[in-house]
Amino acid sequence: MKIKYQARFLLAMLLLASSAAFAQFNLVPLPQQIVLGEGSFLIKPQTKIFYEKGLKQQAELLVSALSPATGFDFVLLESNTTPVNGITLRTGNSGAEHKESYKLTVNKDLISIVGNHSAGVFYGIQTLLQMLPPEVYHKERQKAVKWEVKAAVITDAPLYPWRGMMLDVARYFFSKEYVLRFIDMMAMYKMNALHFHLTDDSGWRIEIKKYPKLTTVGGFSGVGPDRKGGYYTQEDLKEIVAYGLARNVDIIPELELPAHAQAAVAAYPYLCCTGEQYDVPGQHFISKELLCAGKESTYEFIDNIIKETVALFPSKYLHIGGDEAVYTRWKACPICQKKKAELGLKTEEQLRLHFNRRVQKIAGKYGKTIVGWDEIIEDGLEDKAVGMIWHEPKKAFKAAESGHYSVMSLTGYCYFDVAESAIPGEIKAAGWLPPISLEKVYQLNPMLEGMDEKYRPLILGASATLWADQFIHGTILQEIPMINENRSEKYFDYLTFPRMSALAEVLWTPLARQNWKDFENRMRSQYSRYDAAGIGYRMPVPKLISQEKTAAGYVIKLENLVDGAEIRYTTDGSLPNVYSPVYTKAVAVKELTDFYAITVLNRSQFSLPFYFPGKHEQFKKYGELLAEWNPQNVKGKEFGLLEMNAGGKISGNGAYALHFWYTAGDSRLEIQSIAVYKNGVKITEDVHDGFSGTEANNNKYSFKIDNYETGAVFTIKAKVRGDVNDSTNGVVMVKKI
Repeated sequence: MKIKYQARFLLAMLLLASSAAFAQFNLVPLPQQIVLGEGSFLIKPQTKIFYEKGLKQQAELLVSALSPATGFDFVLLESNTTPVNGITLRTGNSGAEHKESYKLTVNKDLISIVGNHSAGVFYGIQTLLQMLPPEVYHKERQKAVKWEVKAAVITDAPLYPWRGMMLDVARYFFSKEYVLRFIDMMAMYKMNALHFHLTDDSGWRIEIKKYPKLTTVGGFSGVGPDRKGGYYTQEDLKEIVAYGLARNVDIIPELELPAHAQAAVAAYPYLCCTGEQYDVPGQHFISKELLCAGKESTYEFIDNIIKETVALFPSKYLHIGGDEAVYTRWKACPICQKKKAELGLKTEEQLRLHFNRRVQKIAGKYGKTIVGWDEIIEDGLEDKAVGMIWHEPKKAFKAAESGHYSVMSLTGYCYFDVAESAIPGEIKAAGWLPPISLEKVYQLNPMLEGMDEKYRPLILGASATLWADQFIHGTILQEIPMINENRSEKYFDYLTFPRMSALAEVLWTPLARQNWKDFENRMRSQYSRYDAAGIGYRMPVPKLISQEKTAAGYVIKLENLVDGAEIRYTTDGSLPNVYSPVYTKAVAVKELTDFYAITVLNRSQFSLPFYFPGKHEQFKKYGELLAEWNPQNVKGKEFGLLEMNAGGKISGNGAYALHFWYTAGDSRLEIQSIAVYKNGVKITEDVHDGFSGTEANNNKYSFKIDNYETGAVFTIKAKVRGDVNDSTNGVVMVKKI
């Protein structure tokens, strides 16, 4: 018993010491192991950087990271021996078998980074940068900063080999410069797979020399001042690939087949079933124009574009899309139907399987493993493939049982084109899903509950998506070329961070060390690193610690989640600004709804408001809260439009009911009609006189959705007024019936 007690005590002490070591560093993602040392290493103008033969590129990347902010001109020296002073980069046994593993040792005389491979050395450098003051990420010299690194030994390796982000440049063209910056953003947090969505209905972005119209025609939509688009030349793509390889980011190209292909069809009409001329659409929708599955010329085309694509992208993977095919054209196409009969196929789904198998054979000829959305796994491919599981987690089980790999891109965790919150004023984003918070991303576990442990090697990791169709739903988010505002890039930065940091930790850090509260604490210092690196991000709102009921009302206690920021608040129900009182201690209010607070870093960077939403429990049986009205958005005497974002509320085809419920004010709400819009186009309406009384039959409006599309933006506009004046408040509830 005494021996067991001593063993448990020793283990407890080791864990306590380990936790203390981790607490010294706010590293994201958290490494496998940190052992604290004594003292620190000071980077000075005289500090030399030594590198082993074969690691010159990594040494140059380290210099390019350190020199701008420090102002030091570092001397680079190739050396296969360990120096007694300086920073040294070597390959060797880092303590783990993975090629991305590394061991970072810091003492007062030496910083040593040893990687099993150059990739591990690169990640050791990224950890070293996070151990330095945040100012190290600046591109201009930062004076009076002490470039000190605490002594420690860090042993590290990733949990999953596929740590990905998808960048959609097909729906909206992003410049080469932004793609390079996006790679930097990924590499900073040890993300290593860029899924490059290069083709879709709305644009073809990869130059194929055999088919020049794919870019000259398929790369652009609209005419005159409305013309927009662009593409990457093969030289651009070579530069992007080389840039990614140097930073251990594998660029995986996607050629969307057989659906999402209208840009290709617009360039070469013979590719589709009708042979008719179509335009590249200027608005997002899922085209019914598919590549014709019955023509041999289709497969010749696919072979040729894959041949040129794989010559540009050394990745072992080729993404073929494979989702959301509408079979109207195939059903009416005599060539497709003849092919079906020849093959003894009964359905268009089986024809798609035949199509995907043909594409897989072509890709295999060039040494590529195909990746596709989980529909390709559902089809039942014979050769090994990678399924990106986006909407049905159970398909990962089917993939594993069939010997296929899976990458989790689950909509509820990984669709970063969805807003992070439902706070009023949140960025306009994809609305067909509920918000995905930072904490929700952190809850992702790619190894699904109930999956047999033997399938773990087949779960490669996860990948978040940044779909760009929001930019072609209207004009709100589009660029203004005359002033080069780059709103699209800032928008994507905002959607990416801090959620990519959470995903990075989920995919890198050992599961036993993943802890939300600890991650939230470590993130406090990461926002200043985003700032220094010039990365846009979403500022977190103040965190509620407690709301204590008192005889006079409530006492509210908050916590600031951003180092260097402060909380500012109001107690009169108005929105705070950067000049509002500074929160220094718990605040007393009469009503919770009187209190608002924001996180303020400076006069141009502050968060959305923290607030207490009104309680509408009595209306829950009528569905979810769609919107609220108040004197600010309702006119008295004259009818006006109450516009409501139905994001996440319209979730599929079927019948829906709206109810308008009065909650406060001098007036009830009079209603003339409601109209439902999809991507800005009215699709249905319900016109009759109603009012927000106490009877459901007086305030109910109904509609039906028949052509639901994932990614579509649904908006509901109601024609309303206050029957006496505009002093009216209430809620609109929506329910699928």
